[in-house]
Amino acid sequence: MKANSNTLLAEVLRPISYCYGLGAYARLITYSTGLASRRSAAVPVISVGNITVGGTGKTPLTIDLAERLSSAGLKVAILSRGYGRKSKGLQVVADGSGTLISVEEAGDEPYLIAQAVPEAVVIVCSSRLESAQVAVRQFAAQVIILDDGFQHIKIRRDFDLVLWDFNDKPDKAMLVPSGRLREPLGGLSRASDIVITKVPESFEQAEVERLSLELAQLAPNANIHSCRFAPAYLTGYARDGQLAQPIKLTELAGKKVYSLCAIARPEGFLSVLNDLGLVPVRVRQFADHHWFTPAQISEIEADFIASGADLLVTTEKDLVRMTLSPAMAAKTWAVVIKCQWISAPPAFLSSSVLKK
Repeated sequence: MKANSNTLLAEVLRPISYCYGLGAYARLITYSTGLASRRSAAVPVISVGNITVGGTGKTPLTIDLAERLSSAGLKVAILSRGYGRKSKGLQVVADGSGTLISVEEAGDEPYLIAQAVPEAVVIVCSSRLESAQVAVRQFAAQVIILDDGFQHIKIRRDFDLVLWDFNDKPDKAMLVPSGRLREPLGGLSRASDIVITKVPESFEQAEVERLSLELAQLAPNANIHSCRFAPAYLTGYARDGQLAQPIKLTELAGKKVYSLCAIARPEGFLSVLNDLGLVPVRVRQFADHHWFTPAQISEIEADFIASGADLLVTTEKDLVRMTLSPAMAAKTWAVVIKCQWISAPPAFLSSSVLKK
């Protein structure tokens, strides 16, 4: 019944999707025909983005790329819009030596990236061109990563990496609001690299190859890669907003857990918990980037106690957005997710272009 209801709703919304698609196509045409100009940064640019709405794993993959480039000796700047932040204008989240502003001012994802890659510069601004200029002139960035940059085509990029969720089927994809596509599938032809993300631990190689072939037909010039996001360790809550020291995953053994998340695709977090052998005694879900009010935190803490759980387990992104009482903080852990490449990482990571 639910599947039929979803199908009916998608059909009702289809005319709106067509209008949305025409708008997205018209915007792209203005740049491809030269009616609107694209600007270049003074250094190589890597875009990490989606053709679908959230939940493909941009944040852990962006962190992985930034760590690899930093390890190669490059000064990396990560530029984000800072979706959901409570500040305006350009904000320097981190200058390569530490985080400078609060999570509310930065937005949860840029703040988390700054915590994970402390040697990187992280800037939020609606204009990626403006933030790119600041990154190069003020912080001497040698390479720029555009977080969620696929549709932000005003700035030129050397490499255009697009993430595709393993669970999404290209032949079933529809434009928003009927489906999850931000633009028509033909937009994949702009990608230099496509990464199939969230490949299950136990997968059939034939499934990945089939999906790779489907995507290759849509983007014949793109390199196709695959990866999964696996739990690496746990981290606790620290009062200063910093993430605490790593905790081994084995510490969860035998614990009754209360699951809480506010992410685009919460089923992915439940899958992680299931892979760890955990069956939550309570599951709470909120909208992506949700800012928890004091009243909500109080209600969650009371519900946690009533549930009889030993620990509240959440995501890193949610943990940095929560202000907890000392007693609750001591029982709250976040699962830290890391990118694991199934194929080789993108070849551009060792490209001479990044060393120019």
